[in-house]
Amino acid sequence: MDAETRVHRIDKLGSPFDAGYANIRQLDELTMMYDAFFPKSVSQGLPPSDEGARRQWVHKLLTSGENFLSWSEGKVVGHCALVTDLERGDAEYIIFVDQPYRNRGIGTELTRLALARAKELGLTTLWLTVEAFNFRAVRLYRRAGFQFVDEGERERTMVLHL
Repeated sequence: MDAETRVHRIDKLGSPFDAGYANIRQLDELTMMYDAFFPKSVSQGLPPSDEGARRQWVHKLLTSGENFLSWSEGKVVGHCALVTDLERGDAEYIIFVDQPYRNRGIGTELTRLALARAKELGLTTLWLTVEAFNFRAVRLYRRAGFQFVDEGERERTMVLHL
């Protein structure tokens, strides 16, 4: 898949959505998703609640990682990123889906695209941190193959060996 290609899918409610690579050209539309995102600072202080910090965070993700977006009715409704360390052969994985679009298969599709890209890059490990009681996210990560590697009370680390 190249930077201009989008896959077309139907979510669990029968509504169409697209998913594909993102780059700095999508800074404004991705920032708009995070500006409207509720609640702010939902996961480990992300997305940042301060507008300037939020835009800077989005900019850094788009310029330093591998990013994927999902669109519904022309607006960004989901984002995931691989924050890669090519020397170590690993990446941190992050994902956010706008609340009204959760549990519809959009996060699963974004994860599928990110995993395929991680393999193309020759990465051997993906890791993430998740709040221990975020059961919906944990379910998504487990279905993708991530496994817990610690016993944290509030946050837990999960790893996927590719």
